Amino acid sequence: MTGIRDKARVLDELGDKLLEALASSVANTRADFQRYLSALPEFVAQASARGLANWIHDRLWYQVCALLGDADSVFLVEHGTTREIVSGDRYRIRVKRHHPPAQVASYPTQTAMDFMSQAPEQLVLEGLEQINLISGYVWIGESSEIGPAVVSMRDGRDDVLWVHELPETGAGTSVTPLPPRDDLEDTQVRARLERLRREDPRSREQ
Repeated sequence: MTGIRDKARVLDELGDKLLEALASSVANTRADFQRYLSALPEFVAQASARGLANWIHDRLWYQVCALLGDADSVFLVEHGTTREIVSGDRYRIRVKRHHPPAQVASYPTQTAMDFMSQAPEQLVLEGLEQINLISGYVWIGESSEIGPAVVSMRDGRDDVLWVHELPETGAGTSVTPLPPRDDLEDTQVRARLERLRREDPRSREQ
């Protein structure tokens, strides 16, 4: 039998419906971000890097809840700053922004470090494994855009075991592509987004 960390096995056990919902949540969040840029460019221009990251994270969690709130065998947990998707008895998933190729940021609390680690396979009884995953999107810093939907597994914050891009075919039917940066009318917004990439690294947490 393949190991519990095997990507093909994990994706198969998560199932198409859950994976499609995760992809759709990113597609819908991308559309929300585009509407935010179009309707309130001055708000984006005034936002901090951390504030913008939090805004996107809140929209992503809202979209996750909208798509998975009534799903069978899926439970959504929100306690303080902790937001998790629990699928069946085995999988816990947190949503986060990924920086290429698959880096995520978090305050190094014991809880966060525990979540990003996996239990040693040889010490876990078959069928009783708990697997921790991170889903979300790749942040394209050069153009300040929400990139593809992904799900990743790691054993420690910086030890990425694998990352998988989720196809968005059929996801987020209301999504419209982001325009080229030159099409954005407000030059202050472009300049601000460029500055956001270079701000305090704590903005990379979401």
